[in-house]
Amino acid sequence: MSPDLTTTVLFAVLGLIALWSIMNNLATGNAETRWWIVNVKENPGGFYLIIFSKAAFISFSIAVILHAFGLIGDPFVWMRQFFPTGHWQVPP
Repeated sequence: MSPDLTTTVLFAVLGLIALWSIMNNLATGNAETRWWIVNVKENPGGFYLIIFSKAAFISFSIAVILHAFGLIGDPFVWMRQFFPTGHWQVPP
């Protein structure tokens, strides 16, 4: 079953905002979050960590849009299958 149209539009808008934010960050050399402003010259690792997290969100937004058109499977099911669930078994 394909996702709701409003969910797809919401993820598309959020993906575009994240893309605009990445372009703005790369142009100015400052990446901003709610609590943290990072300059690329002072802290390149933190700067690229913020850029990478925004790019991951864009990738997920694209996956939701492709799923809405029926081109790929459900990205939420994929995440549930491949990421740990928190139920760890400790060997005896």
